[in-house]
Amino acid sequence: PGAFRTDFNGRSLAVGENRMAESYPTTDYFLNWLTENDGKQPGDPRKAAQAMIKVVESENAPLRLPLGEDALLAIEDELEKVKKDIEPWRQTAIDTAFEGMKASRIGG
Repeated sequence: PGAFRTDFNGRSLAVGENRMAESYPTTDYFLNWLTENDGKQPGDPRKAAQAMIKVVESENAPLRLPLGEDALLAIEDELEKVKKDIEPWRQTAIDTAFEGMKASRIGG
């Protein structure tokens, strides 16, 4: 999910004493980001719960449900990166089949 305005970044955030910041500098960066953005998260947890109920009760529930526009944008960005990464190698992937064989989509 994306960032939702819950207590995740607040009182419930437990941080150990030995974070090994020298070895893992992103740890402090991430912890600072969490605490600085506490209370500023765009996601409404009640609306997220309603969305989950809607999906569970639907007849065509998705395998994956991005919750929050920030999560949706991150997924879309990642999908675009994957597409750009594999496109130049498309023919190489196709050329690995036995002669005369055509692939079918896995899973339908």
